[in-house]
Amino acid sequence: MTNIWDPAIVMEDEIAKEIIKIQFPNIKINGIKKIGEGFDNTVFCLNDEILLRFPRREIAVAILNVERKLLPIIFNHFELKTTVPILDGKPSELFPWPFLGYNFIAGKPPIYLNRTDRILMIEPIANFLKNLHSINFDELKDINLPYDELKRLDINFRKPQAKKYIQQAIQKNLIEDEQKLNHFIESLVEIKSETTLVLVHGDLHFKNMIVNEQNQLKGIIDWGDAHIGNRELDLSIVYSLIPNDMRGEFFEIYGNVSEASKKLAQFRAVFTTVVLLLYANDQRDESLVSFCQENLSNALND
Repeated sequence: MTNIWDPAIVMEDEIAKEIIKIQFPNIKINGIKKIGEGFDNTVFCLNDEILLRFPRREIAVAILNVERKLLPIIFNHFELKTTVPILDGKPSELFPWPFLGYNFIAGKPPIYLNRTDRILMIEPIANFLKNLHSINFDELKDINLPYDELKRLDINFRKPQAKKYIQQAIQKNLIEDEQKLNHFIESLVEIKSETTLVLVHGDLHFKNMIVNEQNQLKGIIDWGDAHIGNRELDLSIVYSLIPNDMRGEFFEIYGNVSEASKKLAQFRAVFTTVVLLLYANDQRDESLVSFCQENLSNALND
């Protein structure tokens, strides 16, 4: 079965090193190591100070183009750190697509959060999203950002996909409460967002967050899905990460949203978390599977 995260090309350490030597001869290479693989990019750390992202699929080239233009404009809007491109790699005989190098944010994606960790994330996430969703479009006028061309919040479009992914997860014995999850999906009806369009991160989940050793949130990465869209897409993080009895604390900081917006955000949280659960299982990462299961249970509790 083909998965949406299956790569066309996987960059390896020695080839990445050779490309850097050729394209950036002024950089002395003291070390380069692969530190991660996502749906779209293979990620390396160069000299413990530069993050390199090489596309794994052709679609990721457009994603890098968004980051190349957007991040230098918006990074100073946030207290949380985010990556900013500092190296602009070109296609070559060794690799057919462009790639980018960024400032390196020390830390790791969270793969375990206890209740206290989750509560402590409320304020930084709320302030981050409040600032992001308040960015004036005048600052973005020269970027030509896309709108939501993928129908990310279109329940009529996404519901059949969600049911397919859920059935795959059930067949793999990954779902802890099948009845609750199936009831949630079957009861979904079309919900139209009534909020104004804003700049959204577009792919805000735990794999695109950086925490320190104490699980304190330090940075947000992977902005390739940023677009002009509906804030509910980003607000989905509230449902996957924040305990259901503490979500009111988030909205006290971020600002009130309608019940319809909350339902849309919850739907997206469930959809994304099921996909990440399947990905974690495919990677044979038991810790990641457990974390996704915990997040899914959290998302279903409203």
